[in-house]
Order: sequence, then C-alpha cells, then structure tokens
Amino acid sequence: MSLATLSVGSYAVDNSQKFVIIRGYLTIAGTVYPVGGIPLDSVLLALPEATTNSGVAWCLLWDDVGSGYIFQRILSTGAMMILQVPPSGSLTTAAPLQQLPSSTNLLGIGQRIHFEVGFKRNA
Repeated sequence: MSLATLSVGSYAVDNSQKFVIIRGYLTIAGTVYPVGGIPLDSVLLALPEATTNSGVAWCLLWDDVGSGYIFQRILSTGAMMILQVPPSGSLTTAAPLQQLPSSTNLLGIGQRIHFEVGFKRNA
C-alpha cells in the first residue's frame, strides 16, 4: 500500500493584476491516507504558472461526484484534509466533522477534486 499523493489534471490560469488564479482538478494517487492530510501546497506551487514568493493565498476544494466527503486545505500545514461525518453522529446533529482515519483505503475517494487556488503575484 502506498502513501497518498496528489497530482494536477488539466487546469486554466487567470493572470490578473494582483493575483494569479488557477482552476483545475486534482486526483489522489496511493491508498494510505497520511495523518494530518495529503500534502497540497507543494503540488500547487510546483505548477509553472504559480509565480509567487508568498505561497498560496487561498484554495477552494470540492468533489463533483457527491461522495459525501469534504476536502479542506489546512493553512498551517499546507495539506488537504479529508473530512467525514463521525460514525456516532449524523447530518442532523451538531457533531463536528472528523478527519478520515489513516486506516481508510482511499480507492474510489477523490478521483476528481476540483480546485481554485490564488497566489499573490511577485512584486
């Protein structure tokens, strides 16, 4: 079993006056979900159009297949965390979402995760 990594599929770039905005999709490779999330910022900053010296300004993530999982970028670590409803909770309770356990097999999860990421342009 291999540790999960992200790769970028096709994407488009909007190079405005103050920001570079890139929209595309990610796919998860590997089957083992790492504790704390899958490295994301390093993948996005490796795109040739990500010309910045200040890192990722923002990143929105969503899945188009209605898998029920929520994908979120963690600012402090630059990782993508996958969240789910806790086994003891439901969507009708106020129980907070919890991170996917590292024992979860990722096959079938995150086959096409759309993203919109913004970078401040180099000054």
